[in-house]
Amino acid sequence: MSIRHLKTLVAIADKGSFVEAADAMFITQAAVSMQMKALEDELNMTLFDRTRRPPTLNEAGMSIVPKARKSFETMNN
Repeated sequence: MSIRHLKTLVAIADKGSFVEAADAMFITQAAVSMQMKALEDELNMTLFDRTRRPPTLNEAGMSIVPKARKSFETMNN
């Protein structure tokens, strides 16, 4: 699992949209979408409710965000 993908997931959770996360991470919205698709494929689960605009984290996505944050804390210590 890519740290970059997890950081992007957390940025989406923090910013509320793929576009805002892309701006914060200095990448394109298309790159954010591709990273999230790759993360979903790797985890074999859907992380977003894409029936809404902008897409929102679903229950599975929300459950991963705190774990990702904790792994970043561990890496920084």
